[in-house]
Amino acid sequence: MQPTPPVPVPNAPAPNSGNPVVEFVRTQRQNAGSVLAGLAVVLLALAGYMAVKGFRDAPAPAPDKPQVENPLDPERPESAKPVAGTKEGDFRWGAIAALSAFLVAIGGAARLLVSLPRTTESQQRAEARAVILAVGGALAWELIATGGVFFYRWSESIVNWLEKGQEEEARYVLIPVLMIAFGAALGLAAITPARAEERNNPSIRKLVYGTNLGLTALVLFVVLVIANVVFAYRVSNKIDMTGSGFYSMSPRTEEFLRGLDQPIEAYAILPGQGSRVESDLRDVLTRFQETSRDKFRVRFLSPVSSTADLAELKANYPPVQDGELGVLLTFPGDKKRFSFIPVEEFFTTEPGPRGETPKTVFTGEGRLVKELLFLADNKQKPKVYFTQSSDELELAGRTDPERAATRLRTFLEKNYLDVQPLTFEGESPKVPDDCAVLVVADPQKPLDPKYVDAVRKYMTERKGRLVVLSGATLPGPNLRKVTPTGLEPVLAQFNVGLSDKYLFALSADRRIPVTSPPVEFTQAAADAKNPIVRLFRRISIQMPLPREVNALNTTPGMTATPLLTTDTEGGAWLADEFPANPNVRPANAVAVRRRTVGVVVAEGGNGRVAVYGNGLMVCDALAGQFGAESPPAFDLLGATIDWLRDRPPVPQGVESKAYAVYALPGAKTIDGTRLKYMPVIFGLIVVVSLGLGTWVIRRQQA
Repeated sequence: MQPTPPVPVPNAPAPNSGNPVVEFVRTQRQNAGSVLAGLAVVLLALAGYMAVKGFRDAPAPAPDKPQVENPLDPERPESAKPVAGTKEGDFRWGAIAALSAFLVAIGGAARLLVSLPRTTESQQRAEARAVILAVGGALAWELIATGGVFFYRWSESIVNWLEKGQEEEARYVLIPVLMIAFGAALGLAAITPARAEERNNPSIRKLVYGTNLGLTALVLFVVLVIANVVFAYRVSNKIDMTGSGFYSMSPRTEEFLRGLDQPIEAYAILPGQGSRVESDLRDVLTRFQETSRDKFRVRFLSPVSSTADLAELKANYPPVQDGELGVLLTFPGDKKRFSFIPVEEFFTTEPGPRGETPKTVFTGEGRLVKELLFLADNKQKPKVYFTQSSDELELAGRTDPERAATRLRTFLEKNYLDVQPLTFEGESPKVPDDCAVLVVADPQKPLDPKYVDAVRKYMTERKGRLVVLSGATLPGPNLRKVTPTGLEPVLAQFNVGLSDKYLFALSADRRIPVTSPPVEFTQAAADAKNPIVRLFRRISIQMPLPREVNALNTTPGMTATPLLTTDTEGGAWLADEFPANPNVRPANAVAVRRRTVGVVVAEGGNGRVAVYGNGLMVCDALAGQFGAESPPAFDLLGATIDWLRDRPPVPQGVESKAYAVYALPGAKTIDGTRLKYMPVIFGLIVVVSLGLGTWVIRRQQA
């Protein structure tokens, strides 16, 4: 029996014979060559255009005697900085890159159009793969190199985009990155067909492996560069590890600095001795510059090595004197707007509790913000008038601390406000023309109708700003009801209702009297993102004998928002007369947990009126309980005045950062358990891991 002849196996197709690009180049050499020739013509035209732009737009030669500008002169014109995309050198680099790409394309076109094709299909495919690899790889590296050059030349756009917020500069960052990415993609696409020849052709194998390694390393490098650049400008490179947050900046300060609409130049004259107080001042100035995205620019000058610069400063700014250390704040373009802060004003001393050693307190952040707000007002202190015609809290001369507001006046004046008393006189009284905010602080008797009319005209005809502090009047033998202020009709025009009843609230803490309920900010004010609420995390204010204040909705165009409310577990109730025993709630009284005691009114987004149902919260008697510090009620009123003036409130909670010395715990309190056993545990883990790894490898080999 003869053996069965073997069945012939058809020839397997050549590897990668189905690649459409390879087959197009192999079967249509003339068309492929024409495509590359057309690409070469486009690249040549682009090279010519860029060459003309690069040499025609070259800057004129500098004059023989250039004008010398004083770099410290705030009135000097700002030097023009060329936009990244209009530098003549960029066009020249683009012309060189386009010309190089032209040579690559025309070389590939000549190879396909002039040379004769190979005889066999396998040889033709190999030639097509080589042409694709050569042309595509060369163009890919051209794109990558050109993108890298432009990324370096336009690197300033990274700062302008990520740090200064100039969105138009983003294209000068993204274009080079996209060129590099497209070049890497083109290189990977060019070496894909050549992989079919890597086993048969050692040269192609080396070229494919080398190109693949180079592109992979390039992509990794680009990703790392982009990640580092973005993190450098978007993520803070400083972490405050102090328990008190000594080196952290207030969110309100950050918001203020990012909202600067005018550049500010600061000159810090410091000795450079490396002391901690100097380092802290340098740190806060640097953080101001970083947070403001270079709207706040600082230069550090030494009184020893910067004598020439200091001489120019002394000539332009009189407060700068020989040997004077501090920070000079200036507005470029306005030589009259400047302020010098001596270095000692950035620090203060506060008495320690119970006779302890006084503490050194750093006030740099708050001091700088206050000065900047003052400069923003053109060094004109806004005038705030307190009425003094109806037994209100007096600004000076009052011996009774419960009816005096002298400490409040001092606090407001430190915040660059010009506080003045206002006594209405004559038959036609009026609010002064220079009044920025009018304050009626706890009147004990109704305002005369003429005075009320003056306030009404100020608010309606002159679009004034009004603060009313009015609690319930103190009860007496012949006074058991709340005395009206006379301003109730005016306040009603602005959607504010001022109650004529006493307010009592029963707290779970029996130590808190029912006549002084705790208050908190309302959720409505938080939802409205009122700047006053955003300034405080929480507030704790004493309001003796408060009065309910209601937000109305009767006058169109006026938006009244409840700001403060009582928060008592036992509820708050109202009474027409002061009872004999206020600690007992009447059976017919309706008690609710929250009753509004503060309302703010805005018109068209601008603050117009603020009414608080208490005036004693700012009197000297209550302020004295806080010692040298300012009570929260002062901060609340200062923030309210700033809001009414459409100014960002001065950040609170950043002015008192006391220096503290960390003391190591005693030896007896240190637990050394981890020091003894952690190295042993770690060593055991290493030994066991190595043993398991050796066992697994031997099992696999067996």
